[in-house]
Amino acid sequence: MKVNIEKYLMSVEKPGQYLGNEINSFHKDLKDIKGRMCLFFPDIYEVGMSNLGIKLLYSIMNEIPGFFLERGFSPMEDMEILMRENNIPMFSLETKSELKDFDVVGFSLSYEMCYPNVLNALNLAGIPIHADKRTEEDPLIMAGGTCMMNPSAMESFMDFFVIGDGEETMTKLAETLVKLQGKTKSEKLDAIKDFEGVYIPKLHKGVKRIKRAIVQDLDKTVSYSNQLVPYIQIVHDRASVEIQRGCTRGCRFCQAGIVYRPVRERSLEKNIELIDDMLYNTGHSEISLSSLSSSDYNGISDLIAGLQKKYENKNLGISLPSLRMNTHSVDVAVDISGGKRTGFTFAPEAGTQKMRDVINKGVTEDEIMETAIAAVNAGWDNLKFYFMIGLPFETDEDVMGIFELVKNVTWACRKIRKRVNITASVSNFVPKPHTPYQWCEQMNVEETFRKQDMLRDAFKGLKGTTLRMHPPKKSYLEGFLSRADNLTGKLIELAYEKGAKLDDYRDNFEIWKEAMSDLGITEEKYLGKRELDEELPWDIVEIGVSKEFLLRELKKSEEQALTVDCREQCAGCGMKKYIKECGSLTLDKK
Repeated sequence: MKVNIEKYLMSVEKPGQYLGNEINSFHKDLKDIKGRMCLFFPDIYEVGMSNLGIKLLYSIMNEIPGFFLERGFSPMEDMEILMRENNIPMFSLETKSELKDFDVVGFSLSYEMCYPNVLNALNLAGIPIHADKRTEEDPLIMAGGTCMMNPSAMESFMDFFVIGDGEETMTKLAETLVKLQGKTKSEKLDAIKDFEGVYIPKLHKGVKRIKRAIVQDLDKTVSYSNQLVPYIQIVHDRASVEIQRGCTRGCRFCQAGIVYRPVRERSLEKNIELIDDMLYNTGHSEISLSSLSSSDYNGISDLIAGLQKKYENKNLGISLPSLRMNTHSVDVAVDISGGKRTGFTFAPEAGTQKMRDVINKGVTEDEIMETAIAAVNAGWDNLKFYFMIGLPFETDEDVMGIFELVKNVTWACRKIRKRVNITASVSNFVPKPHTPYQWCEQMNVEETFRKQDMLRDAFKGLKGTTLRMHPPKKSYLEGFLSRADNLTGKLIELAYEKGAKLDDYRDNFEIWKEAMSDLGITEEKYLGKRELDEELPWDIVEIGVSKEFLLRELKKSEEQALTVDCREQCAGCGMKKYIKECGSLTLDKK
């Protein structure tokens, strides 16, 4: 059934986010459709439409004959109030259909604090939030995204999960839904139960581990060059191409660096072809060359040079979201800046050499200083540094090392040019599943505030610097949800019932604390140290990297011992058991 929202649009903020019909959106006659899915991003439109995964899946799945993938986003508060007051159910963007009209509603989860938004969307749609309470009249509900490397928290709400790379598995899902039009939900689940990366709790839990889906050759994936172009400004308002997937650096805190192994590079020719088509199809004048470590792409210089030569008279902007800390990165940044010097971002992650060795960052203070000075000499006045506090084996001296490092960089750079400003952005470490730190303790709110106060006091008198720190309460909650078990699902449900949702835009901390108290949940259980030999809730997911490797890395972390980049030498992480070509999937074929 189609939902009519037109008469309410002039009463809400940013009505363009509810219109749909953007450039490159799909329009299909529902009479010809045999399988329908709504891909729902449980956050507001301007955040969801900045997600490359949404754009990618929307593009490739809509190429399947007889299948229609639509989108949904969480409404802002003013729209939700109108929807509840006027009994307007949650709807899709393309056809304004009720969510309950779809065969499948799939939630993309890349941030744990969005979990209550999933329950809110189901509630707005009139769909029971628990999988075992839904009937044949309700759609199948699924979830995917990085957070689902630990599906435990959402198991009671989902019929199935897609874990890992989505392109191939989701395409097979679309084809299956078309073939099984009119079949029961049980028949559909039975048909997909052996797909790579598919986890169906009622069939698989306690029976087998789920191997994450892995796309081995990016060159063979379907093009997503016809990316959607929103009518309103979004967080990342540009075309984006994933030039490679995975990272070889082995930073011990980084979940993405572990769970997206091995590194797979799209060929230089395919990247250029994809970018050419993307710029033509979208009209964008800026392209983001995206990956976990873009400057490590073997063809990065040739790619940038080729694009600049091809588009030299068309004012093409090129952005690299991740650069290594070395002078080569500055040279790359100079090449892509086109004379613009807006800001230069570094990620030393820790202030002392000890801690950079602990986390296997593999960068020295001399390299940091050389890179910062090179950036200022090249014309940058605004430098941004990313740090973390609360890392394993950290002392107060290590925390103050952040101030000392920024002070040294500031003094050196302001000798070159007085107007240079250094921003130190400090986040709070959350130990994530499937990393060497998955067994480690997370600092609590009080300890976080104490360390933040140390830095605030130190930075007060340092001219030319800006200190920004992540809210401790959000990091605390993220820790509960990331290392979740099945009881965490009850916590999410109770917190939602008490009013928690859109946590990125509200302070719902006391609501969550009250729900924890009601359930008898203690922070020691979720934020405390785990035994090295205990079965972990997320062990049901087989990511390819062995637990033995993670334990070795934890030991090396304690010893401040480095592990070399696996492009240089295999570290024996276990991936070759699953992908024999691991280590030879990059352009240089090392």
